[in-house]
Amino acid sequence: MEARQPIPMRIWQWLDERYQLTSLMNALLHVVIPSNARTFYFGGITLFFFGVQAITGTLLAIYYQPTPDTAYDSILFIMNQVRFGWLIRSIHAWSANFMILFCVFHLLRVFFQGAYKKPREVTWMMGVALLGLTLAFGFTGYLLPWDQRAYWATTVGSEIAGAVPAVGKDLLMFLRAGTDITARTLSRFFGMHVLMLPLTLAAALVIHITLVHQTGLADPDRDVTAGDGEGNKAAPEPEAKPKKLLPFFPNYVLDEVIAWYVMLGLLIILVSLVPAGLEAPADPLRTPEHTKPEWYFLFLYQALKVVPRIVGIMLPILGGVFLLLLPFIDRNPNASPRRRPIAVTLGVLVMIGIIVFTIWGWRA
Repeated sequence: MEARQPIPMRIWQWLDERYQLTSLMNALLHVVIPSNARTFYFGGITLFFFGVQAITGTLLAIYYQPTPDTAYDSILFIMNQVRFGWLIRSIHAWSANFMILFCVFHLLRVFFQGAYKKPREVTWMMGVALLGLTLAFGFTGYLLPWDQRAYWATTVGSEIAGAVPAVGKDLLMFLRAGTDITARTLSRFFGMHVLMLPLTLAAALVIHITLVHQTGLADPDRDVTAGDGEGNKAAPEPEAKPKKLLPFFPNYVLDEVIAWYVMLGLLIILVSLVPAGLEAPADPLRTPEHTKPEWYFLFLYQALKVVPRIVGIMLPILGGVFLLLLPFIDRNPNASPRRRPIAVTLGVLVMIGIIVFTIWGWRA
């Protein structure tokens, strides 16, 4: 008499018979990548922190009340009364910062490796859009504790948005749901943070990952332009297939999981040593000294203090458009940084400028 299969296996077979799940999983997992692909796992780590955000954010939303009279007290209740509430909130706060940081690292890695070039132009554009959504995620979540730091940092951040030429006033009114930061602002930020942005980001993430799957990972050592030995470049040739390939599953997936475990360990250590704090309740009538936005907007905040306002606003906007259209602007077919001196030099100078202005704004 044959032994009956476990219930999960029978359920899987029942579904597989109808929806061909095995072939779908094979298509997703059983692919090959260049063995010398150096991703540094930045994209996977960003995805990991998004998952952490989704889980901890859901747990926090169970107890959070998005009104000025109750928001601050609900945060205190989470931190002091809910079992492990302080830990969940600290993990949410730290992972938000790490998600933004590693999203930037991922974009920089793709840029310096020239992985945004053909056939990955749309993949790059989706990555830039994901960075914008991630920054919006951090900005909208910053107000929710409704303490002094959150209130006035959001005030400064929204005023920066209000300085955009032509549409600044309308943008400010949209963000604040009025002229000032009020209960309507808090309600709007909460709605964007827990509903609109997560759904939009999740959809964009699915598209981005699908595009990565379809085009594959770029070989960082590829060189699509041949020379004639006299310094003249020949016409671009199609990207050659890498000589050595590596199975995505389980090899690369295992490395990603290990990287996630490392990040989880670092996250637990940080939240244990430096848990998320809470300042005094928000007071619109008392402006604290040295009001600043969150660290990822500090460079813009400091730039607006030392350059004409129109210049400080337009440069990041034009820079974002340039970044979005970079695959179509950069016509150099080579991927190696040595063969892209102009793009690499500009990228390094921009990053140095952002870092300098961020440190300057933090110390000011």
